This record gives sequence, C-alpha cells and structure tokens, in this order.
Amino acid sequence: MNGSRWVIDASVVAKVYLKDEEFSSQADAVISHYIDGSVELIAPQIILYEIPRAIEAAVRRRRLEVERGRQAIVDFLDLEISVLGSASTLHPMIRSAFELAVAASCRFPDALYLLVSERSGYPLLTADRRLFEAAQRANVQTTWVEDVSFA
Repeated sequence: MNGSRWVIDASVVAKVYLKDEEFSSQADAVISHYIDGSVELIAPQIILYEIPRAIEAAVRRRRLEVERGRQAIVDFLDLEISVLGSASTLHPMIRSAFELAVAASCRFPDALYLLVSERSGYPLLTADRRLFEAAQRANVQTTWVEDVSFA
C-alpha cells in the first residue's frame, strides 16, 4: 500500500497512544508509514481536539500516566497531520457537515471526516464501527483499520 492516501479518523490515531486498545499495532503501522513518507494523511481540524481529549480521558481513567499523556500530546502535534478547514472554509464545512450528519444519521464530528473524504477523494480510514457504517450509508469509500496491510 505504498503511496496510499487516507482521511484518518481520530479513532485510528488515538490507538497509537493508547496501546491497550484493539488495532493499536495497525495504527502504529499507518503512522510509521506516514512518518517515512509512504502514506499521506489528512483530517478535519477537529482531530486536533479529539486526540488530546482522548489522551486526557485515558489519563483521568488511569489508563495512561500523566507524563506519558503529556508526551503523547507533544508526539501527536509533532506529526503535523494536514488538516482541512481554514478561516475561509470552516463555516461552509460546518454547514455541509451538518447536512451530511442528518443525511447519514451520524454524529456531527463523524460527518466532518466524511466530508473531508468526499472533498479530497481520499478514502476514510477508521476504527470506529459507527463511523464506518455511516460512511457506508453516505457512499463514502472507507477502509477499516484492520484491513490495512503494508506487505
């Protein structure tokens, strides 16, 4: 899968830092290939908030030590995953994502990922079953994280 391009969902990226979750090895592989330049990843801006929130929740629940949580946030930000949504495009994206959330019967944050996938032409890569199913309803090309292989 060298040269792959995906819209990456927070459910995949979070697994890089939360090693007790299923599919964390697949998430590590995706991020490793992103770091070495053989995979391109993009996401909606909301990922910049979702990953630190997931890390903070893991620290609060004692799944992750505080210092490891701090480092995980630094490491995530250092990835510099390209995000879509600028001052000039954010309002139209929000309106479009709302319509997509209604049409696909999904949560608004999930609709942002679907929208970025539609607009970029990149398939969505997710480990969130509800988002995967919403993508199917919205006819958005989707890859389930377990199906990723770099052989």
